[in-house]
Amino acid sequence: MPQTLYRMNQHKLKENSQHTFRSGNHYLILLLTQGSFHIWLKEKKHLCLSSDMLLFKPKQLHTIYISNSLCTILSVSVPVQSLALLSDSTCDLCQKFQFSPHDTAIIHAEIESSMLIKHIASKLYSLKEETLRLGIELYEKSLFTTLLILFLRACVQSDQVYQLHQKKEFMLDEVFRYISHHLTEDLSFKALEKEFFVSGEHIAREFKKRTGMTLHSYILHSRIDLAKKYILQELPVRDVYHRCGFGSYNHFFKVFKKECGMTPMQYYQTVKKHSATFS
Repeated sequence: MPQTLYRMNQHKLKENSQHTFRSGNHYLILLLTQGSFHIWLKEKKHLCLSSDMLLFKPKQLHTIYISNSLCTILSVSVPVQSLALLSDSTCDLCQKFQFSPHDTAIIHAEIESSMLIKHIASKLYSLKEETLRLGIELYEKSLFTTLLILFLRACVQSDQVYQLHQKKEFMLDEVFRYISHHLTEDLSFKALEKEFFVSGEHIAREFKKRTGMTLHSYILHSRIDLAKKYILQELPVRDVYHRCGFGSYNHFFKVFKKECGMTPMQYYQTVKKHSATFS
């Protein structure tokens, strides 16, 4: 097999050290076979573990940081010309490798997929020691092509998981905005389901996971904050509850006292008195 098809190296890195990888004019795949390391991407620190892989596009440079364990990495340098050579009518590898998983270099692969890729890579790395040379070039080309395809499939699967996570994050940001603009309207699970096409239980579960508070508590707290503004504007208290989306005055009164530790009128008098003291 031509030496230009790919180049593979094994890097044994000591603990409490760092190493810089440069992709040059090639794509560079890093496969972690032992240990763990950190890498900074877009001003964020990421921990890479045994099932993680990395893809650097041409002309990229990244430094990894090894902390308290030995680290072994297989690097696979892939020229663009090799991708063109191995492509066929069903799969344009040049075009596929332009795909960068979720704007980072890290591919969080499933364990089984990662293990298979690393097994094939290890086999490729040890081929130079093979004594049986029958069909070796065809065998090596087949292994290398399989490695690339499996790696791309892992990239796609990793990106699908990432996009799903981003969709959840985006959805919750939209939920925050929707609540703030519709405090006086129906914010029941059924109403949110119609707006976001996701079950109310799912929204509530993700909301609690992200904020630490229940969706119901957040809505009540936001409505009480709005009520405080209206009260200080000297709107009649019995009009305030309707403007803030409470179904009845009694419900509003009960929630306000629980949230603020005082009645709406006591709140008004306390704030006005405090303001007069410092005016």
